[in-house]
Amino acid sequence: MQKSAKFIIIKGVATMIIVALAGFVLFNGIGRHPYTYEELQDVFIAKAAEYNVKANGQEQLVSEEYGNSITFVMQTEDGERACATYGRSPFFNKFKEINFYSGVNGVLALDEMTYTVNDGVIGYDVTAQFGDEVGIELSEEVKPMMYIKFMAICILAMGVFGIKIFLNKWNRR
Repeated sequence: MQKSAKFIIIKGVATMIIVALAGFVLFNGIGRHPYTYEELQDVFIAKAAEYNVKANGQEQLVSEEYGNSITFVMQTEDGERACATYGRSPFFNKFKEINFYSGVNGVLALDEMTYTVNDGVIGYDVTAQFGDEVGIELSEEVKPMMYIKFMAICILAMGVFGIKIFLNKWNRR
């Protein structure tokens, strides 16, 4: 029984759309990237103010770009602290928040705090330094997240094609 050419074309286009959407979600992640590069510092300061880390012009603020992300560290005159990392979308030049920490109690009461960042392309450790000298120290050891995503796609494709070949061979008997 022959299938119509129209059905085959519709099935092919639908498959391509589904694969493209799955790839977009895999590489871009779930959620939107609402911030532009120019507004990141203002977004960070505004979010810190929501958590009572209010900048009054006398704060120490440093930022560092690394991989596919930007990290900010701030300490106000009264000792309040905040740090955050924003990741860039691989498809657009927009950013979203990955990590945010604030306060003077708990982990940020220490003069150093280390946390792990996965920006979608690489994974690495960030050490936010507070106290007399505010700074950011980035680990030299990175984990390649994009390679893992490509490998997952390859394994999935091999499985799909293997099943298709197996089922076609099985149906011929």
